[in-house]
Amino acid sequence: MRIAPWFVAVLFIVAPACIAQAPVPSGKSALSVPLQTTSGTGFSGAPYSGRATTVKEKMLTDGTRTTETFVELLWRDAEGRTRKEFIRHAASGAEYRSIIITDPVGGKYVKWDDNEETARRVVSIWPLPSKQRVTAPPSPVNQGKVETRPDFRNEILTPQEVNGVYAVGSRWNRTIRLEGEISNRVIEVTNELWISPDLRIIVRHIHDDPRTGKETTDVTDVVRGDPDPALFQAPEGYAVVDHRPPNRR
Repeated sequence: MRIAPWFVAVLFIVAPACIAQAPVPSGKSALSVPLQTTSGTGFSGAPYSGRATTVKEKMLTDGTRTTETFVELLWRDAEGRTRKEFIRHAASGAEYRSIIITDPVGGKYVKWDDNEETARRVVSIWPLPSKQRVTAPPSPVNQGKVETRPDFRNEILTPQEVNGVYAVGSRWNRTIRLEGEISNRVIEVTNELWISPDLRIIVRHIHDDPRTGKETTDVTDVVRGDPDPALFQAPEGYAVVDHRPPNRR
């Protein structure tokens, strides 16, 4: 199956943001590279809902393997507004959710917590800067310059269905020599990225770094169609703290 040239450009534009990570000095913890999976804020005309599951695996020095799982619920309407629900669990076992609505049409960012244990129920509103109003992968009309270095290689993967969504993929491998170690150890950091061209969301991202472990995010249960408009409204019964200038409210 032939890959359109602009799909390749999209993949290489996203690549630098996913792999840019400096070597970690000896004795210091690695900075985690955030996964680029996004609900596609600002991309209109392709409403959907889905579920993003992130699994973090890490091997400890004693040989023990730890696994953490995080879940986000995602929605985007036809105007490009997005809603994310971050599901977490308190030490007591109670479930709580942090809800974020990013509204590029109204130019605002809204956040609140849905937790019965929270004594103060508050909706906070901030202005949304213009540069943050589009968080979908780059437009196909953008062109990226492919960069090759001795410590870096990449490959375009065969398009396939990922979690029921057609996606184009790419994989990058970066070789890093760790300084300050007697063994002068060399490690390889890998990123694998799958993008849905029509939904303009990243449906799978795998980041594997021996220093920090392996992190995999999959977007599943994708349903196309406009979500309930009520999902993009702040709940009733909450106090409102508006951080926007008066002339922007």
